[in-house]
Amino acid sequence: MAQIITGNSDLIKQVNRSLVLDLIRQRGPISKADVKQITGLNFTTVTNAVKDLISQGLVQEIGYGTSSGGRRPMLLTLNPEARYVIGCHLQSTELIVGLYDLVGRLLYSESHSKLPADTPEMVVDRIRTGMYNLLAKAEVDIKKVEGMGVAAPGPLDAENGVLYTPPNMLGWHNVPLKQMLEQATGVPVFVDKDGNAAAVGEVWFGKGKGVRNLIFIIVDDGIGAGIVVHGQLYRGSNTGAGEIGHITIDLDGPRCSCGNYGCLEAIASGFALVRKAGEAIRRGATSQLTPHLNNITLSQLLTAADAGDKLACDLLEECGRLLGIAIANVVNMYNPELIVLGGKLIQHSPLVFHRAQELAHNRAFSVLAEKVRIIPATLGDKYLLAGAAALVFTHLFRGPMNDLPA
Repeated sequence: MAQIITGNSDLIKQVNRSLVLDLIRQRGPISKADVKQITGLNFTTVTNAVKDLISQGLVQEIGYGTSSGGRRPMLLTLNPEARYVIGCHLQSTELIVGLYDLVGRLLYSESHSKLPADTPEMVVDRIRTGMYNLLAKAEVDIKKVEGMGVAAPGPLDAENGVLYTPPNMLGWHNVPLKQMLEQATGVPVFVDKDGNAAAVGEVWFGKGKGVRNLIFIIVDDGIGAGIVVHGQLYRGSNTGAGEIGHITIDLDGPRCSCGNYGCLEAIASGFALVRKAGEAIRRGATSQLTPHLNNITLSQLLTAADAGDKLACDLLEECGRLLGIAIANVVNMYNPELIVLGGKLIQHSPLVFHRAQELAHNRAFSVLAEKVRIIPATLGDKYLLAGAAALVFTHLFRGPMNDLPA
């Protein structure tokens, strides 16, 4: 039965509408009688909500179901073409825009050039251009766009969509990205940290379905996390939760972009591994990365490891060990059901994942380690794009309930 919500009549109406719409999304085709039974709402409330959703084109009647006695019930399902969602994956060197239909299918996506020195205005213009390109390709009117979700680097103010000082994005200080995009596109915009978006996306589309306590850790050029506690994003007192990349692992370690020393991100991120590779080669290490000494990229390092390059493999091995220690600390702190690892260093290096998984289970408090599952992300390279879209789906389907789907 649904949780009882009290409040003014408009709020209750919104909650009931969200309950009915989300149940049709999850269980459709479904009858009004079954909606009533599962939600615990009375039949009049369900009928009014369904009537409202049909009038908006969100829900459609698709024919009669099988009768268990009496009249055959009319079955309800989502209309996948009623609304569309734009997802945007924004990182220091990457920009991807995608178009999703109402049932969460990625219809089209396109990548745009992104350099660390690109200004906010340049990026907003590319996102706007990408959105209109995708709408034209799908022959979708912008009036059908429910909203745009943006997964961006923290730290940021998710409520107001302001990016404070994202690392490796030069000149980005207190950027009102939500306001800029809404003015440029005319659609509602939802901005959140990449870790939070990744966690939400895993709950909506991946192995996080039905999981109420999980942590998604991104291991890429940088390292961050999103935390779900009892089915809700945990943001902390001023939206700063999830900065696992800035846990101190080495007291005497190198300076981090945050100004501290020995952070996990400073010694185990993609940027850190590239720096370490250059330092080792300058000290005389032999590696196929040597010709790229002054401009080594993470992709080149991963390719070298696949080819058996000892330096690259050693760096990935160390990355996995350091990550495993951090994950063990997270397990001991939060006792989650599930930890999902994503990002280039996980997706393209089984060595990093398996070493981190092994060490985390060995170093975490045993009674907690026995219960937690540690798995790789299941949404591929577009996990942040899916997470960005999921920010809008959460608003549409969960509404005032402010939680993620069970």
